[in-house]
Amino acid sequence: MCIRDSNGTINIEKQLNYIMKKDKNMKNKEPKLNEVEIRYQDDRVILGKHIEQDLTWVFVPHDGDWKGCATLEFDYYADGWWYHSQFISGGLEDVAKFWKQNMMLSERKMNDKEFEDSILNGYISEMSEGMHCLSHVG
Repeated sequence: MCIRDSNGTINIEKQLNYIMKKDKNMKNKEPKLNEVEIRYQDDRVILGKHIEQDLTWVFVPHDGDWKGCATLEFDYYADGWWYHSQFISGGLEDVAKFWKQNMMLSERKMNDKEFEDSILNGYISEMSEGMHCLSHVG
């Protein structure tokens, strides 16, 4: 769509504002799985390219369906992927492996004792850090 002024010439300023607004609105819109071209898929992660946004979306299982949860941008110069400030080198298989190892909860079930120990260790760690911070206060 071209925005033209009254004499039929393209109004560059209005055209740029339109494109920027459209781009901003598109990046905020989470696509459905059927709106992406699936580039990688396994039982826990789907990576799909959204054509209009020119972004790769990460989909994860959610309530029996797949939900888009993050966008990745490919860096041609570095030959890898950016997720916010995190750089992931390699191909889509490497991205999926990274996502499963670092961004998802483990599928392993903990027994009650392991769970209690995990909570207790986290609490002790937080308390010791807090006490350490307080020791520097004059």
